[in-house]
Amino acid sequence: MREQNRALVGGIIGIVITVAAFAIYYLVTLNTTFQKAVLDEVHNVDNAYLTIVRVPSSSETTEEIQTLRMDMEGFQDILNQLSILELQKISTPIKDKSSLYIYNIYVYDKSDHREIVNFGVDNSKQISIGSSKGYQRYEVTSSFDYDTFRASVVKLITNTK
Repeated sequence: MREQNRALVGGIIGIVITVAAFAIYYLVTLNTTFQKAVLDEVHNVDNAYLTIVRVPSSSETTEEIQTLRMDMEGFQDILNQLSILELQKISTPIKDKSSLYIYNIYVYDKSDHREIVNFGVDNSKQISIGSSKGYQRYEVTSSFDYDTFRASVVKLITNTK
């Protein structure tokens, strides 16, 4: 009888420890930074290029989608703005009607033109990231000057035409 009670208590303790470990892991993986989620995927910046696609967020507009291909070094100023962002996983999109465009950025390897990672800046509150690990939406939990980001991308697009 005593051995059964010990086995039962030991089993319950094991289950509690396992559940606690999974809960801690889940909570820790909810939060990340742009640096970890995107930039750490690009191991060799010199061997990468990117494509920026500016898509109107409303289907009612007649404005065209604009695309720009460039080396990573030309985009470095913008990456520095984004690298400090803190992110938290979310499951449903955050709508922001004040955002006129969605900026999708695709990072490719120069040697084989394989996509390394992509991310979309949907608005001041949400970034979507896709990589070999899958696709995930994130809420921006730190301060993010979306207008400065947008102006920097618009400047890049207009200066290279």
